Amino acid sequence: MDDDNDTPVLSGSTLAALQEFYAERNDEERRADDLKSAIETGQKLSMDMFKEDWNASQFWYNEDTARTLAKQLLDDSTSETAVAVVSAPSAFIELKNILVGESRTEQNSADDDEELGYI
Repeated sequence: MDDDNDTPVLSGSTLAALQEFYAERNDEERRADDLKSAIETGQKLSMDMFKEDWNASQFWYNEDTARTLAKQLLDDSTSETAVAVVSAPSAFIELKNILVGESRTEQNSADDDEELGYI
């Protein structure tokens, strides 16, 4: 900038970083909207609807393993049994999918992952 009348201009690399940030933010907002819609319409949830957070201590299993874990959690349980899934969002999602239409007294997430908070 030569004088006070010049308009500030971002460097090419700064502009690219800003555009990448906005694209990621828009992607996350779209994914959150899609997730909310899937939950509201009773669609089967999938781990593809979530973004893995490498800063969180979470264990992400493939669908078969997550389903096996979820089924084991429900073995010998009743509608009054309390089940906790800690740091395993994929197992939690499969548990929710299995419980669709069942009359469990309460189903909620106590995870600090914002995406799981929608469930």
